[in-house]
Amino acid sequence: MSVVTREFKIGVIVVISIFVLVMGVNYLKGVNLFEKSTPYFAVYENVDGLATANPVIYNGFKVGLVKNIDFMPDGQGNFIVELNITEERLMITKDTRAKIISSDLFGSKAIQLELGDSSTYAVPGDTLFSDIEVGLAEAVRKELMPLKNKTDQLIDGVDDILVNLKAVFDDDATKGLPQAFESLERTMKNLEKTSMRLDNTIAENQSSLRSIFQNVESITKNLENNNEALTNVMANFSTLSDSLVKINFAETMGKADAALADFAEITEKINNGEGSISLLLNNDSLHNSLVDSNKELQFLLNDLYMNPWRYVHVSIFGKKPKEKYSKKELEQLRELINEEIKE
Repeated sequence: MSVVTREFKIGVIVVISIFVLVMGVNYLKGVNLFEKSTPYFAVYENVDGLATANPVIYNGFKVGLVKNIDFMPDGQGNFIVELNITEERLMITKDTRAKIISSDLFGSKAIQLELGDSSTYAVPGDTLFSDIEVGLAEAVRKELMPLKNKTDQLIDGVDDILVNLKAVFDDDATKGLPQAFESLERTMKNLEKTSMRLDNTIAENQSSLRSIFQNVESITKNLENNNEALTNVMANFSTLSDSLVKINFAETMGKADAALADFAEITEKINNGEGSISLLLNNDSLHNSLVDSNKELQFLLNDLYMNPWRYVHVSIFGKKPKEKYSKKELEQLRELINEEIKE
């Protein structure tokens, strides 16, 4: 009967201990050595804090873990990450994107699978498309960058203001400041007095101002009530202006100039003694003849009034004409003579 040596027992214990240690370490890492998994790969320029045993998730559900991270063999500095997918029911397409994201607020990383629209599925060992989500710190940094730039500009502006103030308040520049402040104080006092006078003036003439506003309101109402009449006036004025526009002023002025020239020529001929009008205006003989004829006519009319029987034989009341008539008969004769003269 064989005897198990002490060294064999120690070796078995050591192997079992190593196996348990490996299993425990993998368990703590979330790796189950007895669970079936499908390997896929993704290449990144920056793993951004990703580590082995970090979860691989799909829509918030863990479907695998990161098994290994290593440099690409081409020596360009890129990283190749091995993903072990333990969820057999997840069908990964060819255009699936493996995106590194932040899984919590403490900066822990995970890989999120974003399935594509391809009808072709990836086979184990394929390299998936990669992407990196902007981290919280990076997002905050990008959001704060414009504020930082504006703050820097504001600080620069404040520096310029301080430099200008320092230049203003130098000894040479501040000599005239007391006089300037004194002048400003006097100006403010004058403005205050002017304001008080204006208030008093408004208070004293409040009734007049009220009457003025009432008159303005009355005028406004009259304009509103006579709006139609004003519209007609404006329309008539527009028609008149259109008519004036249509008038040929050049032709009219030409005719006026010709008429004035003719009138000037006639006036010149009259002044020179040419024509009948010139003789009438410049010779007194016609006037004297008319005056003499008027006198003779007056004498004839007077004689006709006084001795009408010399010229008109009228029988009144069937009697013979008398050498002398009464006043009533003379008036009747005058009326008959006037009627004959008018006819």
